[in-house]
Parts: sequence; C-alpha cells; structure tokens
Amino acid sequence: MIVLPFPPPPLAVLRALELLQNARRGDRGRVAQAGAVADLERPWEPAACSGELSTAVWIWCDDVVAWINHEYAWRPAQMVPACWRLHAHIARELPVLAVLRWESETAASPQLTEEWNRYAFPTFCDRMAQRLGESTCRTGRHQDWPAGSRYTAFLDASPR
Repeated sequence: MIVLPFPPPPLAVLRALELLQNARRGDRGRVAQAGAVADLERPWEPAACSGELSTAVWIWCDDVVAWINHEYAWRPAQMVPACWRLHAHIARELPVLAVLRWESETAASPQLTEEWNRYAFPTFCDRMAQRLGESTCRTGRHQDWPAGSRYTAFLDASPR
C-alpha cells in the first residue's frame, strides 16, 4: 500500500470528542448528560484528562507518531523521535496535531486536510526540529533535557 490510513482514535477519545462536538453545536440535552461544558475533558490536553482518557490519548499518539514517520519522514532527522514521550514540547503538541488530523479525516470537504498539511503539520515539524536542535534524539539516541539543571536551579532560587 502506498499510503496508510490515519489511525482512528480509541473509543474513549471518540466519546470525549463527540461530547465536545455536541457542546459546540449547542446540543444541550447531550451536553447536560455529561455535565458542565467547562468540565468536559479535552483530548488535546491529556494532562488534564482522567486516567482512562489520558491513557487512550497517549496510546493513540504512539499510533499517530508511527503514521507520521511512515507517511511524512523521508530522512531520519525528520522523524518524530521514538523518545517523544520524554519531550514535553512534543508530548504537548502531538495530541493537538492528532485531533486536528482526525477532524480533517472526518470532514465533508478537503479544506481541513489542506490546512493540516499546509499549516498544522509543517509548523509542528519546524517547532520540533528547532526545540530538539542538534540533540542525539534526532538520530535515535535519547538525550536528557539539556536545560534540566538550570530549571532545577531556577526552582531552587524561586521564592515560594
């Protein structure tokens, strides 16, 4: 097969996205069943999700990374590194990228896919490459956070 289908989200993610879509549409009956709109979990922000949804998002992101690396990475340095979960900047952006791509996959026109290809994905790649810099993560060997010691020093020096 020349291209692979985009990995569908797990059921927990699909349920959360459906509740959010009902809220955007103003379907008060379905939203009321789920509770207040402000309390709805957002799969693009897994740090604020329940354990079940958060786990489902991370599993989905693993699938999405494999898909991205197959479909879009030509050179090894362009790949999302296997250690992406150890990089907060990548882990924060991947769920957003995955949800945007899923929305484009289920859209009735190609506009959202074009926007994902033109804006969301290239800017994600640019930010990822810029933030990883020349780290060995880009070549398959994880490098711990170079700014970690400075961050610890900052926390130690910050008045609380």
